[in-house]
Formats: sequence, structure tokens, C-alpha cells
Amino acid sequence: MSRGPSTPWNIFIAVAATLGAIIIPAHVVGSRDLVPRFLWYDILLNIIFLADLVVRLQHRGRRSGIPGWVLYGADILAVLPLHLLTGIGGLALFRLLKLTRVAELLVEWRHHNLQRWNVLRLVYFIYWMGLCVHWLACGWLELRGVAPGTDVWTGYVRSLYWCVSTLTTIGYADNMPSTNPEIIYSIMVMIFGVATYGYVIGNAANILVNIDPARAGYFTHMEKLSSFMTYRGIPPELQRRVRDYHRYVWDNRLGYDEESIMTGLPPALMTEVMMFLKRDVIQNVPFFATASEQLLKDVALVMHPAVYMPGDLVFKKGDVGRAMYFISKGEIEVLDGNGARIALLGKGDAFGEMALVLDKPRGATIRTAGYCDLYRLDKKDFDDILRRYPEFAVHVRQLTRLRSRWKLPGKS
Repeated sequence: MSRGPSTPWNIFIAVAATLGAIIIPAHVVGSRDLVPRFLWYDILLNIIFLADLVVRLQHRGRRSGIPGWVLYGADILAVLPLHLLTGIGGLALFRLLKLTRVAELLVEWRHHNLQRWNVLRLVYFIYWMGLCVHWLACGWLELRGVAPGTDVWTGYVRSLYWCVSTLTTIGYADNMPSTNPEIIYSIMVMIFGVATYGYVIGNAANILVNIDPARAGYFTHMEKLSSFMTYRGIPPELQRRVRDYHRYVWDNRLGYDEESIMTGLPPALMTEVMMFLKRDVIQNVPFFATASEQLLKDVALVMHPAVYMPGDLVFKKGDVGRAMYFISKGEIEVLDGNGARIALLGKGDAFGEMALVLDKPRGATIRTAGYCDLYRLDKKDFDDILRRYPEFAVHVRQLTRLRSRWKLPGKS
């Protein structure tokens, strides 16, 4: 199935449509003096818009079978050279219908940049406001005309000045409307300015406050957590460790829980994402190195993320083995019975599998050397995988017995 025009192409069309939205109204009101060589710009825009229409018609036809002219009437009107066929320059404004592509691009960006949606919304408002100011200034220039003794560019700048002062409700009295059409136009601009002012007041503060919703949620959660710990009389040192943990999770994961994010995905897509995240750490374990793809998928689905702080004991020597661990980030110290370090494990290493397979107590103490991101595979899930894959179970037990005779450090 076709996925439609690429994002670079959509951006190119949006830029072309924006340039057209600036040039065409200026040409309609200022003719050749304001936009010289307009015909060349117009031809170039027509070629670009026509190419885009062909791409979109083909894409839509392959996807739904619905005739493209039904779905893309705005694109077709933007391509037709009505102003050249009729001699009516104002019909060139139909080219502005191509700005629908800018709206489509924003929707696409919103789906791919949810975290920065408020920033995009602010940029989008500034974009449309700038175009509206330009259009209103062109309309005022058409009504008022160019004052004697000035050129068309001076007339446009004065029209832009009048438009901005009116929209912002400043309204200097040095450019008053004198005819009925000018008065009616001024009233419309004032109403538009008041509506825009109300929108800005009602939404700008909300946009700025929520410009990063994840960060805002993090600080809100931390305020509640701090109040709770103070109310319950938790010791300051323990409070500090709790805050350090949340700060680490925020800095490295933006406060998001991996399992909760994956829960809403369809099974096939969730499996694919899990395999991408965990394949390397799983296959680094010797007895998983030659495992089948389906077995690796089953293992990836039952592994759970776990975060440990510096100096935490993952387990102690003599503990009952209830899980094995895979290191995604950080370093782990392997300690003997006297607390001396006998090995240092890092990213991609695994530990704790020996006790699961041999059903023996832990042979060493495991302590974190810093913040560590681990994946945990519980014994019940591990045993279930061994039951479902008998040949793999035989391979694991044989390999584990050999390794237990070698007494490799760091595996417990």
C-alpha cells in the first residue's frame, strides 16, 4: 500500500504555497510595480502545483479507488490558470487554496511530534497571523490606493502600518478611512483584531505553560511527592534518594514507563518494538545466542524493565534465585562473600541465570556501581519458556552444568 508523498515533498509544496500566498495578493493589488516578473513566478507555481496534483491523484487512487477530483477539488482549482484564461487578475487568488497543504502538514507533524505540539501550535498561529496581516494590508492598499508622490512599495508599507495598528487596537488617527468601503473594511479588520486579541489572551498563556507537557507533568508529580513525604515524616536522606530516582528516570526516559507505553500497541507491533529494544541484550547470553526467532520474541515479551540506584543490592549471596537480569545501561559489581569485587559487568551482560537453571542459591552478591537500567526475567516465565521449548531446555541445562564446573566469575 502506498504511503503517499514523502515529508520533504510536502514541506516543499507547503513552502511553494506560502510564497504564492505572499506574491499573488501583492500582484493583484500592486501589479508589476510590487511584484515584477510575476508571470514567471506564476508559471513556476503552476508547474509545481500540477506535479503535486498528479502525485496526490495517483496516491489516492491506489489507496481508495475514489476519483481524485472529488477529494482534491481545492488542488484542481489552485492549478487552473483562470486569471490567464479570463483576463481577470483577481482569479489568481484561487492559487491560495493550495494552503490546505500547510494545514495537512501541521496535522502530520502533530502526529509525529506530540511532545512539541504546543510549540507547533504557537508557530502555526504566528504563521497564519502573518499571512492575514499581509492580506489585510493588500486589501487596504487596493481600497486606499497609492498616495500622490509615493511609489507602490511606500503605499504597501503604510497599509501594513495601518493594518497592524488597527489589529492591535492602537488605532492611530493618522490614517483614517474616508469612504464608505474603507469604513466598512476598517470595521471588519477591527472585529477580526478583537477576535484575535481574545484568542491570544485565552490561549497564549496556556500554550506557554504547557509548551512541554511531559516536563510540566514531572514537576507536578514531584510537588505532590515532596508534600506527601514531608507529611508522612520520611527522613530527609530517604527523601533525597526518592527524588534522585525520579530525576534519573526523567533525565533518561522523560518520566515514561516503558511497559505502560507498550500496553496500547497491537500484539505484532508490540513484539517488533520489544525485539528492537531487547534483542542485543538477550542474544549476548550464551544459551540464547543460537535460539530461534520465536523463542527470542517470547523472551522479549516477558522481560520487565527495572531501575536501580547507585549502591543498591540486586541480590545477595545465598538468596533464592527468583529472576535473571540483563544490563541495558550502567555497571554491575560482582562481590564475593567478603564483599570484595571479583568482576565488573556492563551494558549487554547478563547475570543470575545459573541459579535459575540449577535451582541453587545465589553464588555471589550483585551490587550496582551507579544508576543501572536492567531487564528482569522472572523464574516462572523462564521455566515456562523451558517447558515450551524442550530442545532449548536440554541445551540450557547442558551449557549451565559445563559453566558451573568452569566457575566463571560474575555469573550467579
